[in-house]
Amino acid sequence: MCDKPACPPPPRCCPPPPPPCRPPPTLWQKLNCVPCNRFVFFMIGAGIGLFWDHMKKEAQKAAEEAAKSPKEKEKEAKEREKKQKEKEKAEKEKAEKEKKEREKKEKEKKEKEKKEKEAKGKEKGKEGK
Repeated sequence: MCDKPACPPPPRCCPPPPPPCRPPPTLWQKLNCVPCNRFVFFMIGAGIGLFWDHMKKEAQKAAEEAAKSPKEKEKEAKEREKKQKEKEKAEKEKAEKEKKEREKKEKEKKEKEKKEKEAKGKEKGKEGK
């Protein structure tokens, strides 16, 4: 060993204790985190802005509806009813078409099964003779 004070201490058998750490952040410190708060306030502000735009559009539509004459309102209502009936009719036709296709497939499947059973029956009859 040397007598100089700059020399490192002799090696130990145990590892040195960890350096003292500051205490973990408290809930209040976490809530006061500037980067987190920026994001939260941005999201809140964006939500308020979107809500405000939506409300303005709804108010504008309501004002336009109030400005229309009763004849125009009736005409639009009839058009909506007509479109709704056409849509229902198209859905009904589509459902009927699908039902017919399913029935046709089931019939074909049953016929195929019958033919297979008849073929197996004939094969068994030939083997038995």
